[in-house]
Amino acid sequence: MRCNWGLLAWLLASNVIALETGNIDTTDIQRVSSSNEYSLAQLQTDEDTVNRQDTKSKEDQASFEHAAYILQQYQALLAKKSGLKSKSGSPLRTYRDITTLIPKFVRPYFKDMAQLVARTFGLTDRVGEKYLNRPRQSQPQAVQEAIQTIKDLAAAGHEDALFVLAEMEMYGQYMTEIDLDSAFEHYQQLADISGNATAQYMLGFFYATGLGSVEQQNSMALLYTTLAAIQGHHPAEATLASKHLAGIGVPMSCEKALGYYQSVARSAILYFQSGPILGHRIPDQRVRLSDDNGGTYGVRTGPFSLHKLIDKNSFDELLLYHMQDAEKGHLKTCMTLVDLFYHGHRFAPRNYPLTLKYLRQVLKQLMTDQITPRKGLSQPEMSIAAQAAGMYGIMHLRGEGMPIDTAAALKWLNAGAKMGHGMSCNALGVMYRDGIEVPANQERAIELFKLAADRGHQGGQVNFALAVMDVMPDIARENLKKAADNGHILAHFYLAELYAGLAAGESRCQMAVASYKYVSENGDWLHSPIPSAHAEFQQGELDAATLKYMQAAEMGYGVGQLNAALLLEAAAKRIDAAGRKSTTGTGLWSLFKTRQAHLRQTLAYWTRAANSNMPDARVKQGDHYYYGVGVEQDAERAAAAYVVASEADANGLAMWNLGWMYENGVGVKRDFYLAKRWFDKSIEVNEGGKLASHLSLARLCIKYLWAWIRGEDVGESPLFFAPKPVTDEEEKMVQAKAKKQDDHADAQKQRVGGNLEDGDWERRAGALDADDADANDEDADEDDESLSGNLFFVILFLAAGWMFLPMR
Repeated sequence: MRCNWGLLAWLLASNVIALETGNIDTTDIQRVSSSNEYSLAQLQTDEDTVNRQDTKSKEDQASFEHAAYILQQYQALLAKKSGLKSKSGSPLRTYRDITTLIPKFVRPYFKDMAQLVARTFGLTDRVGEKYLNRPRQSQPQAVQEAIQTIKDLAAAGHEDALFVLAEMEMYGQYMTEIDLDSAFEHYQQLADISGNATAQYMLGFFYATGLGSVEQQNSMALLYTTLAAIQGHHPAEATLASKHLAGIGVPMSCEKALGYYQSVARSAILYFQSGPILGHRIPDQRVRLSDDNGGTYGVRTGPFSLHKLIDKNSFDELLLYHMQDAEKGHLKTCMTLVDLFYHGHRFAPRNYPLTLKYLRQVLKQLMTDQITPRKGLSQPEMSIAAQAAGMYGIMHLRGEGMPIDTAAALKWLNAGAKMGHGMSCNALGVMYRDGIEVPANQERAIELFKLAADRGHQGGQVNFALAVMDVMPDIARENLKKAADNGHILAHFYLAELYAGLAAGESRCQMAVASYKYVSENGDWLHSPIPSAHAEFQQGELDAATLKYMQAAEMGYGVGQLNAALLLEAAAKRIDAAGRKSTTGTGLWSLFKTRQAHLRQTLAYWTRAANSNMPDARVKQGDHYYYGVGVEQDAERAAAAYVVASEADANGLAMWNLGWMYENGVGVKRDFYLAKRWFDKSIEVNEGGKLASHLSLARLCIKYLWAWIRGEDVGESPLFFAPKPVTDEEEKMVQAKAKKQDDHADAQKQRVGGNLEDGDWERRAGALDADDADANDEDADEDDESLSGNLFFVILFLAAGWMFLPMR
């Protein structure tokens, strides 16, 4: 038991002084003495209370740590059992409503029939069971006890337990159900008790999105997110930067966005440079979930969609073929596998042992024991030898797949540099600059950096720029721009620092923000929710994945916005199909209070994804306005979105939509010529939609003829005999023909001047006339083909009377 000796000494000293003064009698002394005895007894009682509280606190902390350890082990076991097996195909596939192709008076009967068939064969039940929510397994007894311990500690105000409980309820961890309202309450309690930055950030996330039963309030979202950002919480800083940059809930301000992005980017660069030599590896590239189905609308539906769907099984078969080919000693195949396993792939994680295996196989064929290239190598073989030697040296330098060996690294990098390998020159320059295994030599380092930069190596360009910035600033900036154009994170950072340090100006600010944003989103080792979101998605935890992609969307990630919109849209369709209300166990509709709130947030993310230039997002935005999903129906705004997608992205679906809208006068004035123009352009850019566009042209022809027969205004010139849009190749042919005509005119002038004989002129003129005749014959053939093709479709669909009715 501890005693407050200072207080005791003060009390005794006071009594001694009083006795010495002689101003008090014995009664006073006794009274003071009894008072002192009471004070000492009370002090000892308070100290016992404090000691008991300390003991209780230690016991609570020990209980929490034990429970948290059990839960972490259980979560790791669940991840291992799932094997990260992808379940991504069917639940995210986007289908367009085929009922729009049916006349309006038939649609209600068709939908009733479709629902009857679905109920009869149990299709809705299967959709709900398979994709609506993953079946929860019963938890082991130890896990249940650990969860109960966490709840008890949280009820007693234990901060760490409150945080773990809130995260568990937020994402449904440890095989529990998502409970957004309870998670909000516990985040609120934690923020009130301790001002926890993550809790404040999550409260801002709730208010920004309107999750659960929380009403969407931009003011509260801004308040809590700012409180978290003040404490240096990087996701909160990135969120505020994105909001100020785009003007989401706040006035647009480049300066404020610059400050927040600068803070995040500087932390990212510090982490990058704290890693092994040459820095930490850049995080893996973000995966667009739509690519699992070939694109947002499927394979071959747009300029950014895949022409062929490649799944894990197809990739594994291709990989096995390459590995068998590499065993035969084929150098190019070996280097392909080296690159694959060194950098990693979404279907093949990084694997240093296999990288070293194929590297050594290449080096054994091309290099001698003295680390020199073998005699008689061809130029391609020398290039492969240089690349292999450089990569082998860097793996020694960084300790990748082997212990760090700077002596071996120096030998292999010297060999690669002598053969002109840019990466080897840059790494060797770093060794000379920092004095690794060799005496520090700045001049030699700069020389090697320049060699690497001249060979187009981004790291060499950055290091050379930094080395000569003070003496040759223009050359330094030029090298930084070249490296930034190729995506080098350090180049973007130093350019941003340069722009931010220059005189104030909107253009400078925008350039600085763009580079800082690139660094914060591509160097997000410490704050990105995307890797965790993708892991949840692969394990089938669609709700948890959706919540984490929504956080990435709020932070301004284009991929996060696209994936969040895709998952929310798929969730709405699955819940509608299954006839259920909730996936969260809280009585909510999906993750939101109402279906309308869910659809409104989906549209918001499609719009932000479109502004981030994500594939097909602008078309999705137009679809929401056209059908009135999550917003009031507005065909004019839909047409405007389709125009942007057509002109900026060359999207064939958007072009077809515009053709249909001009054909029927929906959202735009009816115009057969513009309708045909957009259908023709859709045929040019959308290979997979040619049949649909040709059928649409046939229908357009029928409607045009019917309108002409009825005396309606169809324009002045015939629709299908008008000239087609001129392609680039046709324009080149026209220019070539014009050049020949100019030569013809020059030749005539020369003939008048007596420079040509009559026979020569006649031969040249005859040749030119023949060329003109051939060109006219080709034009005639094209007109005949176009006319015959259109007439074929006209005849084919003359009997289809239902095409006269409104189709959409």
